[in-house]
Amino acid sequence: MAQYGSPGLASERMVALEGLRGVAALAVVLSHALFAFEPGLFKTVFPQMQATWPEMSWPLLPFQWPPLNALVNGSFSVCIFFVLSGLVLTRLYSQTGNPQVLISRAIRRVPRLAIPIAASIVFAYAIFACGLMRNLQVAPLTQSSWLAGYYPDSLGLGTALREASYGALLSGSALNSPLWTMPVELIGSYLAFAFAMKERWIGWPLFAIGSFIAIVLTGKANLPFYLCFAAGTQLGRLAPAAVPRLVKFAALPVGLYLGGFSDTAAYQLIIDALGGHVVPLQRSVHCLGAVCVVVAAISTVWLARCLSSRIPALLGRLSFAVYLLHFPITCSLGSAVYLTAIRWGHGAASTLAIATVMVATVAAAYPFHRYIDTGAMKFSRQVELALRRLIEPRRQSA
Repeated sequence: MAQYGSPGLASERMVALEGLRGVAALAVVLSHALFAFEPGLFKTVFPQMQATWPEMSWPLLPFQWPPLNALVNGSFSVCIFFVLSGLVLTRLYSQTGNPQVLISRAIRRVPRLAIPIAASIVFAYAIFACGLMRNLQVAPLTQSSWLAGYYPDSLGLGTALREASYGALLSGSALNSPLWTMPVELIGSYLAFAFAMKERWIGWPLFAIGSFIAIVLTGKANLPFYLCFAAGTQLGRLAPAAVPRLVKFAALPVGLYLGGFSDTAAYQLIIDALGGHVVPLQRSVHCLGAVCVVVAAISTVWLARCLSSRIPALLGRLSFAVYLLHFPITCSLGSAVYLTAIRWGHGAASTLAIATVMVATVAAAYPFHRYIDTGAMKFSRQVELALRRLIEPRRQSA
């Protein structure tokens, strides 16, 4: 199987991929902050909303065009998460061929995800219960129909308890909207484990049956996301030296171009080739762009060095916490800042609100990662050890 080369090189590449995850997480925060306070930017991403969303502020015009539009496209960043999950979860198995690696990670996956998710639900509900959500007051001012859809008065403690215990992991969340990705992440992780074993007789049947069940449970629209996990699993076998020079040169610009895919003249050739159907195929194009960017991070030396530098590496460690916390912060603190600053005009208010969301989210993510996220990783290892201690004596007695 293809290896990354020397241990030092392998370590650097993995740090770079973690840095890419951190950059993608920050891009999701920026995307949602812009959705809240500058929704006009997304008319071309969601053309069906053109009748209701306002015109964008002129400083944001460059973000309609590649490559900057990829930076504010949350769907593209989510696709990067899924590709990286498939790669990271299965890479060690690809190198060793030891099925115990997959068994270990399969056991740990649920508690690893569930504990931080539950903590984020508690965080969001505490803010809501204290009456600190301000999104419904901001939505009419920014004309963000997206922002107006969250935290109605009907939310109660029962919703919080259900989502914290199992609901958010299995079906998404009303208290923390971005958690719609968590059921996909959970199912996609197990599909990645199955796809990694495709060279064994059981791999393809498991992947095919799992994919069918996943589509039935979550809808065929999520199929491109599940293919991201499979692509990531395959990229875990990719050696940088095996990537042709032309691919190394083109992967990043092509990935960013595809990652920003929307209803603009820059993509007219693709739109025409797809029969003019933009929205239904956006996820597929974004997923293809995500694969290209991950290939670039694996194979391009200068990009790997940039992504493994101090700030991206730190963001990578905090990425899950950043993703889990940013939405309640946007709807509370970010919205409160907007309401306070609107006296100076919309431009100043939106700029201050977006900056506040970015800074406050990263600041809150640090203790969350240290105490909740790291604790979840330790607990998941304890769950695995306990389960193995329970099973081993029974095997020996049998």
